[in-house]
Parts: sequence; C-alpha cells; structure tokens
Amino acid sequence: MKKEVGKRITEIRTNLGMNKRQFAKFIGITAQYLGTIENGENCLSVEKVIQLCKKTNISADYLLLGKTTSIDKDTKHILSNFDNNQINAAFKVIQDLVVFMKD
Repeated sequence: MKKEVGKRITEIRTNLGMNKRQFAKFIGITAQYLGTIENGENCLSVEKVIQLCKKTNISADYLLLGKTTSIDKDTKHILSNFDNNQINAAFKVIQDLVVFMKD
C-alpha cells in the first residue's frame, strides 16, 4: 500500500510541476523524507495527508486508496487542455472563492 500511495504522491507532485525539494517544502517535510515516501518506504502522517489534500484539492480517497470518481475523470479531461500554471491559478481562485463564501 505504501508503494501505491508513494506513486500517487509522485504523480501529484509532477502534475503540480514541482521538484522534490519544492514539494517537500510545500507540505512541510524534508526532500529526503519525501523521497522515502515516494519510494514506498515511509508514509505521511495523518496531519500531512490532510494538509496535502487541502492544498492540492485532491481527495483522501484518491491519495490513500486510488479511488476516483467520474467527476475527477471529467475534470482531468477538461484540464488536460491547460498547462500547470493555468491549473494552479484556477485552483487558487477556487480556493479563494470557497474561503470568501465561508465568511
């Protein structure tokens, strides 16, 4: 299971266009520890999983179990027409909108 989660974390990092050092800083761990996670030797704490899911808008079901929904698949198809910078900008706008709506 650790190997599968590690592969998904690598996929998430790659899709965000980050190297290991950048992504490790993004989630608050060392690049060395991230390497052991991506290789399936270690795993993230529950707190780091929650943080990663919130920051990337990835579901914990996908991260931990590999489960996707048809909405996820449709969204991936739509987003395949955009580069990582455009996608990250769109997610930032959505996150800001959600925060605004909560207030």
